[in-house]
Amino acid sequence: MNPTDFAWSTLQSITHLQPKNVKVLVDEIEYPTLGTDSFGYVIHLSAPLKPRDSVYSLHGMYFDNDAHGKASMWRMYRASVYHMSLHANTTDYRVYRSLQNYSRSVNNLMFAISLVEDYSIRGHMKARWPGLLLDCAYASQMTKLRFKNPNEIGDPSIRLAANFLSYSLTGKPLLSLGGELDQQVSAIHESLVDLEGAVQKYYQSAPFARKTLEGGDEVEEDTGSSGATSLVLGVDSKKINVARKILDVFSGQSCYMSQIPSPPFADNHGPNDLFESTPATGETVHFDSILTDAAADYGLELSPSALTDSEKQLSIESQTVLGDWEYSNTVHKRLLEIHRAADPKTHFENFLFPREDYAEYIRTRARLIGPIRLILDQLRNVKSAMDENVKESGQLDIPKAVQVVATGSERNDVFQQEEMESKSEAWAIVIDSSKSLETFAREVQEIAVCLAEVAKDLIPSHNSWACYSFNENLYIVKDFSEIYGTRTKSRIGGLESGLKTFLPDALRLAANRLKSVNQEIKVILVASDGFPLGYEGIDEELVDTIQQINKAGIQLIGMGVGSSSIKKYFRSNCQISSPFDLMRQFVKIYIELSTAF
Repeated sequence: MNPTDFAWSTLQSITHLQPKNVKVLVDEIEYPTLGTDSFGYVIHLSAPLKPRDSVYSLHGMYFDNDAHGKASMWRMYRASVYHMSLHANTTDYRVYRSLQNYSRSVNNLMFAISLVEDYSIRGHMKARWPGLLLDCAYASQMTKLRFKNPNEIGDPSIRLAANFLSYSLTGKPLLSLGGELDQQVSAIHESLVDLEGAVQKYYQSAPFARKTLEGGDEVEEDTGSSGATSLVLGVDSKKINVARKILDVFSGQSCYMSQIPSPPFADNHGPNDLFESTPATGETVHFDSILTDAAADYGLELSPSALTDSEKQLSIESQTVLGDWEYSNTVHKRLLEIHRAADPKTHFENFLFPREDYAEYIRTRARLIGPIRLILDQLRNVKSAMDENVKESGQLDIPKAVQVVATGSERNDVFQQEEMESKSEAWAIVIDSSKSLETFAREVQEIAVCLAEVAKDLIPSHNSWACYSFNENLYIVKDFSEIYGTRTKSRIGGLESGLKTFLPDALRLAANRLKSVNQEIKVILVASDGFPLGYEGIDEELVDTIQQINKAGIQLIGMGVGSSSIKKYFRSNCQISSPFDLMRQFVKIYIELSTAF
């Protein structure tokens, strides 16, 4: 398991949502964000990083590469996953529509809503997911330690926001704002705690079932007594009232924030300089006391032995997950080096893996399941017809022939058949993702899904096919050495357009990689508009590259995406503009190649 797998499995456990309804992205952003698309929420998480061998980093914080540091970072990562997953299950920003014109400051409004929702999330957690509380309490305690020195916070609006956040993290203020204002903030904190209790009561009140709203979003809906309906209406009313109180305090002080401060492990809304990048080291941070304080702040009654057991379990998990993650990163770096060295003449600026977007792959595949099945059914029929073409000839089996003549039998299996051996195949799929195909971006991704799914079924061994995407960079979607699993599928979902079209470089690299495999028949299938672009003499280099590949005995198939220009370069070619064209043309070309083999 790696951090992305953990995030997906945790999200599905908490929300019961499938990738078609929610998206999770894990990559090298500093702070997590919560957005939406046409399907539902988009959760963008920060991936753990290892800037040096001795140090890890996450959310702008640094951790020693030792047992304590790994456990601390992994607990922070888990807290972030829990927090964002509960947002996807609990938060409905439509509740706050009536507040759209209540404040002159959009930042003040977003801060108030985020603060209210953080307390709501904790109420939900206490009711349904108490096992998540300790990690979130720990993250809150660690965040409190990262606050800037109060004397360095000069902006009155940020000082006020810092106190609200401090209360939400540990139930205590960060600094003194003055007698009356301190009382106002404390009173609003009590209202927020009351809201937290109301949300907890709401989620404890009755069983819930899933329902689908307009637009495809799934939410939990009460299936019990009508009393729960009044509870949810009461919760929404409390949310709006508390958010108003927060906005009133800011406007009463003429405080309008230039940024929206938020805890580093929670959903981020832009620039946030309220927290420092404090190193978490064994010498400066007392992990045991932090965990104890965190448990107390969240009202968790844990014995010393329970806390010790929790730390032991977390230490084992963090060592396992981070070990797998580091090994995977090492393998990926090695693959990039192999591809970089495969073509000394390359013009590619970078060798990369696409961003992983598993939800987009799932959604694309769901749209195309019909064409994919039709392609596979036709290809299976082609293979079956070839396999059943058995001739009644061969070396005569004398004993069988005598027996047939003596008995007058109509048997015709009197020849010792020569075994029909099918030649092994290796395929490299090369997909153009340049600027010239930007208008076909969706179609290119659909074609990539179709081709990958067909290759998986057509070529039994995962070591016998690879898939690449290219523009001015070369993207490894699936290498010959990789299985076609969740990570490679996620890369298809993350394919994006670039600027240039280094087609000869992509062909040369694919050919060089094919030379390293042992299969008898080697094929490069290219999906491109057939317009190489990016450096002087690229057309001539493409022609020369194709000639060299043909001399090496590698078959070339050109699929012109929305263009017939591919005909100028590839003898075996077709024009496609959709997966349905791909279905028809690919089967035709495969039959032609099969007879030539």
